[in-house]
Amino acid sequence: MIIYLASPYSNPDEKIREENYRIVSQKAAELVAEGNVVISPITYGHTLLSFKDMPGDWEFWKNFCIEILDKCDELYVYQMPGWEESKGVKEEIEFAKNKKIKITYIN
Repeated sequence: MIIYLASPYSNPDEKIREENYRIVSQKAAELVAEGNVVISPITYGHTLLSFKDMPGDWEFWKNFCIEILDKCDELYVYQMPGWEESKGVKEEIEFAKNKKIKITYIN
């Protein structure tokens, strides 16, 4: 089973983006250490941004994220600060509902 870990990222404040990356990467590591197969697009995308100058917003990454989510068995929504306002998280939840992908909310 492959789990897609949804979390907020975009913010005009670079410190908040970095903190979001750190928080979700820690959660992804915990889940993997428990034996799960987890894809965190924020962990992956944020890392790529350090190698190539490209946008870090949802509009740029939307297709990338949705293509990965479409291949996953379950969506974990990480209820970290900002998750309820995140455009990306909202669209990932909606996509999962439409595709009948199981959704689990985690703290």
